Amino acid sequence: MKKSLLALIAICAVTAMSAGIVACGGGNTHTVTFMDGDTVLKTEEVEDGATVSEYTPTKEGGYEFVDWFATPSKNHEYDFTTPITDDVTIYAGFTLFKDDTREFYVLGSGTSELLFTSDWGAVITDAHKLTKADGKNEYSITMDLKEGDQFQFALDSEWSNKRGYGYLETLTMPDGTEVFSGEGSPYDDSAKGSNIVCEYAGNYTLTLYTYPNDDYYNTSGTGYTEDRKEIYNLGTYDKITWVRNGDVINDSVTITDFYIKGASITGWADMYNSDTQMVNNGGTYTMSVYLKEDDQFMFTSRVTKIEDGETSYSTGSEYIKAENLDDASSSYVGGESGNMTALANGTYTFTYDGETLSVAFDATAVPAAYDYYIDGTFDGNNYGDFITSPDEFKMTETSEGSGVYVISQVTLTEGAELLIRSYLEGETADWNHTHVDYQYANMAANAAFSAASETNNNILVLTEGVYNITFDSYSKIITISEYVEGANPADTLDVYIKGSAVNSWNHNFSADYRFTLSEDESSYELTITLTANDDFGIEVFSKGATEGGAFKKTGVIGTAGDANSLFVPEGGGEVNFVCSVAGTYRIVYNISADTVDFYTVTE
Repeated sequence: MKKSLLALIAICAVTAMSAGIVACGGGNTHTVTFMDGDTVLKTEEVEDGATVSEYTPTKEGGYEFVDWFATPSKNHEYDFTTPITDDVTIYAGFTLFKDDTREFYVLGSGTSELLFTSDWGAVITDAHKLTKADGKNEYSITMDLKEGDQFQFALDSEWSNKRGYGYLETLTMPDGTEVFSGEGSPYDDSAKGSNIVCEYAGNYTLTLYTYPNDDYYNTSGTGYTEDRKEIYNLGTYDKITWVRNGDVINDSVTITDFYIKGASITGWADMYNSDTQMVNNGGTYTMSVYLKEDDQFMFTSRVTKIEDGETSYSTGSEYIKAENLDDASSSYVGGESGNMTALANGTYTFTYDGETLSVAFDATAVPAAYDYYIDGTFDGNNYGDFITSPDEFKMTETSEGSGVYVISQVTLTEGAELLIRSYLEGETADWNHTHVDYQYANMAANAAFSAASETNNNILVLTEGVYNITFDSYSKIITISEYVEGANPADTLDVYIKGSAVNSWNHNFSADYRFTLSEDESSYELTITLTANDDFGIEVFSKGATEGGAFKKTGVIGTAGDANSLFVPEGGGEVNFVCSVAGTYRIVYNISADTVDFYTVTE
């Protein structure tokens, strides 16, 4: 019996050694390899389920060790508390020190004091500047953060060298409380340019560590050009750490409101007025609005702060998108994430409770027809003169059913005021009939005009001139553009192409992307070379405007172009134009018909 037991023990020992098992009944071991590029620094055998200990390697040539990383791209630090269950490779990060001479600022938006004043980087002051430690590439800032605040660190209002969510070393408190969140994967560059979202309010000290010798450029980023390369600057080893110092210190009262914003309903411009605003009733937001079929839209936020009797505003950081829709709303509104799409013409009633957006729909509720008049103190006139001479002040529809109204060659002197008044179609324009006024809050941005005062929202003329005045009755947007002597009244538009490969979906108002008026002045045309799968749309603005334009997609494609079929994707519906065959094409936007046609250009 003893001899058999000894033999069994011997067999077990030999088997264990050959299989890498430390003892009969014990676990497997795994190889952990520490690498510097292609160089193996050392290997270590670790029992299954155990952890490996980190160490600090050295490298000749003045290199400084930064940290250990889980991937060769060094986008993700290795977590040494992770149990080893398989062979693992861990990558060392080394750098040569270079003094960072850049200045970083916090840019973002929210209800906390510093981000409220930042307004997504529109305002940058010394208060937004991070403090750099002497002799170190360490930048710190202490600030209040409230739930929902969003921010990044960057050099300027262009968001150059931005450092966001993907640079955070940790996201939670030791007890597991989520403090920060963001979008994108920590295993690639997608998170580096993502905003940091505050999930737990408090006063924080955040520190940015930079290693400028190891910066690189994301040349494959959408919209990358040599002129804009600094926006796509990324740091291999850069990281952001944070400490929560306690609760928020300056808890000023703020109010968040939501506004609709869309492709046609606002030309993707932020329009803050009663026509675009949801009504806040005790934290429940509602809005009824007429939307055209296939119009894409979302709701953005604006924050109001009232302090010491003064009111100030900032663009908010909250959005209502397709992911907020309840299940029943899919019958009326399309979209799973991001923008929503109106599935039919009609009046939509939206209700938002802070988390979920519900939709009711009435296809029979169609806006009534109106007549529109300009009124004010321009060109020797006084308020109310339109009542005695309505034809002189009445706006004309550009084409039947377009819903766009124009009055041309209006002389506006500096200091004059104006607005647009509307009456039910055919109704007498006087003070005895109900009218709706449209003022500066409905106007597309134009530096030649402003609000008359903080309490008077009429349009004030800052720059004297002769102008064309346009009103879009669907979006409720007023556009005022300079009148050009001798130009055909049709030449009141600026038309641009905007797309993925064309200009990376960025607004670009250069001549390269602008259509020209045809010789017969009936259309705007552009000849351009496109590659297969380029997707794009056509933006139509009132002349001189850069906001409030209408975005034209396949829903307005005409019947005249010989190449029209090459730009309509399978599946139908109003979607972006997509080029199916590479080539050079002449694109024609017909003004009166509001159609787009494509023609093949042959050499």
